[in-house]
Amino acid sequence: MAVDPRTTLQIVKQEIADCGNDASRWGWIFSEIDEEKQLFTVRMKSPIDQNEFIIEIKFDQYKSQPLFIEFIEPSTGNRGTLKAYPKSSGKAGGFFHNNPCICHPCSRKAYRVEERPQAPHSDWNMSGWQQNPKVGSLTNLRAILQAIYIRISDPECYGGRMGG
Repeated sequence: MAVDPRTTLQIVKQEIADCGNDASRWGWIFSEIDEEKQLFTVRMKSPIDQNEFIIEIKFDQYKSQPLFIEFIEPSTGNRGTLKAYPKSSGKAGGFFHNNPCICHPCSRKAYRVEERPQAPHSDWNMSGWQQNPKVGSLTNLRAILQAIYIRISDPECYGGRMGG
């Protein structure tokens, strides 16, 4: 079932507003929303090594489908490369998967579908993603960005940048 882009835009604008305190406290920088492409970016830095990460959020079909979360290399603008992603270590497990993607039901990129045959999860159903028992509290933008930031801020979870 298609989601009206105006409805999705309203939801996303509210969820970005809900991130205001976190953005101020942790230095997250939100781009303007590209309403036509239904995407925006968030920049955040690891306080451990000052590595900057650019997270592109595509929100078409949200909340019927999860957000499409992609990382962009700050130095080249390349999308979806190993070098664009944080490297999980220790207790972070495989949250940042070397596919590369966020390996969690909140990230549409983790679902194996025809256009992404290498994605890690053919066992997840995008329809009803919020009911997946593995999703936990990551059902909104603020919780997802907090999960990313916490992992790049914890020396027991963060291993620098993948691919270099």
